[in-house]
Amino acid sequence: MRERISSKAQYTKSGLKPWTQITVSLPISSSDTTEEEDLAVVWAVMNESTRNEVKNNANGDLTWTQWGSQNLNWLGKDWKNMKPVDLYVHPVHYETGARKKIILKTKLRKAQKAKNLLETTKIIEELSSLEKTKPDHPCEPRGHHYHWSNYEECNVIYKKKQIRKQTHKELQLIIKIRTYYLGNGVPEENNGYLQGCASSELLDPESKIYCLLKIMEC
Repeated sequence: MRERISSKAQYTKSGLKPWTQITVSLPISSSDTTEEEDLAVVWAVMNESTRNEVKNNANGDLTWTQWGSQNLNWLGKDWKNMKPVDLYVHPVHYETGARKKIILKTKLRKAQKAKNLLETTKIIEELSSLEKTKPDHPCEPRGHHYHWSNYEECNVIYKKKQIRKQTHKELQLIIKIRTYYLGNGVPEENNGYLQGCASSELLDPESKIYCLLKIMEC
């Protein structure tokens, strides 16, 4: 999931919180297991994963929702004793213009469908200008161009209809995680911490900016 977030998720100055989704497989011994046996496997994986009530929709699909550190506890992470470099997602894409391109392309399709020549021309010009703009996320991000994100919400979904059960002897869980922008800074240059962010807990205790924030907090 960290790799998928790092390569696909887009963050913006407006505070966009993107969703990222993966599918994971749970092997089972036989394709002839009963529905109750399948649920027992899934419940064993999700046991004590959340304090929230598990949602059950009309199709019988189950959704477990976890927030922040709940997700890390479920994955067995000792997050209280981990440095940011091992805990958060980095580097991530920040202000690349990709989100704006998607919005403009959607508007373009609508304008073309409505045969609005003036609006179509305007959007094409905006797209062309955006393509020429250098993104704030080069191939090898450095310094303030190295960005981080944090986990906010995690939904684990078990669909009652399991299409791979018969052919692959496995059950599948869909995991959807919403993340938000955290800060910037190359971890190798900051002892595994961030360089710039709103919380002193994410900064190197030996750094000058950490001392400055601590003074401001007093």
